[in-house]
Amino acid sequence: MRIARRFLMLCALGWWLGGLTFYSLVVIRASHQIVGNHTKVGFITQKATAGLNAIGVGALALMLWNGAASCRGVGPWTRRGLAATWLAAVAAHAWLYVLHARLDAMLDFQVRQVQAGARFHGPHELYLIATSIEWFASLGYLLVALVAWRQEDATSASPASAP
Repeated sequence: MRIARRFLMLCALGWWLGGLTFYSLVVIRASHQIVGNHTKVGFITQKATAGLNAIGVGALALMLWNGAASCRGVGPWTRRGLAATWLAAVAAHAWLYVLHARLDAMLDFQVRQVQAGARFHGPHELYLIATSIEWFASLGYLLVALVAWRQEDATSASPASAP
């Protein structure tokens, strides 16, 4: 079960963070170069980020499962690291959902424009900041998870843990 848990979590994190990284570094830039209109690109990114956010929920759930299962065989600093990085990622992710809804409310999907008078830039900047926090926190979680797995394996291999 330990290998399955780790494998599923790594796959979920790879899908989520890999997708987010590729999207941020390649897709956004290519979209702006091809479409050339920030507003039109924004309607594409609205759909893509909704999908990334949904994938993130699944990844965060697997991270929680991993953290809970790993905590038994690790030291207190590792437990705290898993908890702190997971909580930071979850808080940022929840913030993204709030901001995404707020930004969606400013979009007029019929004419593909930001509604007149909407103050889109500020909340969008907050969205980018929350995404960065989530990305760094999740990478931090992955690093601490690797330490936890090493401790977990050492604990289960020690003579004291043998029946």
